Amino acid sequence: MFSLRRYIRLPKELRPSDLFKQDSLSPSKIALQIVLLQIFYYVTACFLFYGWAKLVGHNIEMNDWLFSSKYIDFTNGYGLSLSLLWLVDSLICVIFLTVIVGRSKLAWDFGITVHAINFIVVCIYTGALPSFSWVILQVFSSLILIFLGTWTSRWRELKDTFFEGMIEVSDMSTGLGDINASKNNNTIELKDLENQP
Repeated sequence: MFSLRRYIRLPKELRPSDLFKQDSLSPSKIALQIVLLQIFYYVTACFLFYGWAKLVGHNIEMNDWLFSSKYIDFTNGYGLSLSLLWLVDSLICVIFLTVIVGRSKLAWDFGITVHAINFIVVCIYTGALPSFSWVILQVFSSLILIFLGTWTSRWRELKDTFFEGMIEVSDMSTGLGDINASKNNNTIELKDLENQP
């Protein structure tokens, strides 16, 4: 019997489960993370633009909204709405950056890379340099992704490092601590520090 699975297998080193186990500076892992972040960046923007177009009643021009700068304008409501959606897209992508990359040292690199790839895609799609307002919007969008991504990644790193093991399992299960501790006469004595001589 003919089986296609045999011919379309990925090499072991390119499987996602093996890629994420590799060193954080491995080129194949970094490339996978860049591709995933870029996909999430555009997919999130597509959902935001589609929902906005359905709510407001605009014709859906997804390719021009994603890959063109002609509608980004700060002097009308249409351009301001699209600009605001791009900024919300960066806010949502902070979550993806934190989950996929997870290291605060790399958040700058990935935040700039996502917007650099977006710049290249827009230049290729339109055949010209983007408008000045689009560049300003992308600068603010990249600042959101960089600074919030660095902060959330740092918080995640510190949470895993410093707060691990501070709560015992019994404290988490009952919320009151170990109930058996009072039965074993392991009581804590409180001292009145104000009335001491």
